[in-house]
Amino acid sequence: MFKISIIIPFYNTSKYIDRCLNSLINQTIGIENLQLILVDDASTDDTPVRLKEYEQKFPEQITLILCEENGKQGTARNIGLKYAVAPYIGYIDSDDWVELDMFEKMYEKITTYNCDIVNCKIFRDDAIGTYEYKKETGKPDSLILIEDDKHRESFIVSEIIGVGAPDKLYKKEFLIKNNITFPEKIAYEDIYFGSLLYLYANKIYIIEENLYHYYVNWNSTVLQMDKPYHADILTVGELKLAEFSKRGILDKYPLATEYNFVKTYYLASLKVLILRYTVPSYELFLRIKKRTREVVPNYKLNPYFENAFSEVYQLLLELLDCDVSESDFQQIVALVKQLAGK
Repeated sequence: MFKISIIIPFYNTSKYIDRCLNSLINQTIGIENLQLILVDDASTDDTPVRLKEYEQKFPEQITLILCEENGKQGTARNIGLKYAVAPYIGYIDSDDWVELDMFEKMYEKITTYNCDIVNCKIFRDDAIGTYEYKKETGKPDSLILIEDDKHRESFIVSEIIGVGAPDKLYKKEFLIKNNITFPEKIAYEDIYFGSLLYLYANKIYIIEENLYHYYVNWNSTVLQMDKPYHADILTVGELKLAEFSKRGILDKYPLATEYNFVKTYYLASLKVLILRYTVPSYELFLRIKKRTREVVPNYKLNPYFENAFSEVYQLLLELLDCDVSESDFQQIVALVKQLAGK
């Protein structure tokens, strides 16, 4: 019986396959305890051929799924979950890799403390090397218990475990019971998935070690410039809002969800608009601003907005109450890019 099912979507990432899979095959928890679910999302390079080679080497541990149609990462991850047989689930991106003891450490914590989620810290790497060099962060691990609605609201606002999928280990029963899945055929799917975690997790363990290597790949979906799919972040924001309403979260935690909407729909979308387009659309800026004011007309009365944001986000937040001309907007774009080091 496998202890962990690890789901890895692949799309034209042939040159990263060895680095990713070798870091999983050589895990200290033992490859015999891992089910590796490799989901090829209709790649057009030799990725499927390479994955079949690994399947032949590890037929007991590897489940290979070849999709006929590209559905993006959300679809691939949802498909992978259907094939998972272990009680715990991990998600890895195919151009990333992990420390060899990552899943041993995460499994020990999730079983010892009977957690819904275990979260670790991440290295940021690029083609040159690693941004962070120490595995330990220097902080003590922490166990978070959500015991009442007040704790839940604070947890939603904190975003203490981020919204990324791959730096965590999940109890499969927790994901299934609460219908926590990814939106399909769109980018920025992690924002939706990660936000749902905060609504239901009752026990979360945070390991203060960098165990996951996030590869800053300039050819990855989220970092490529001037791609129309960057507008998917707006769609994800609307999907979240609708899902929160459907699940009764807007009424139960109005202040927390208002804060969450402004941060992930308005601020995060504007940041993507500014940093991922050579000439950001003024019309799209107006659309984002208008929709935010419709959903959160009285955001200034929300106490969570006090001193909550970085310099860049605070600047963008102030635009909600200003008449901004197109020339003003482009000046702000230049300033934000400068502050962001672009």
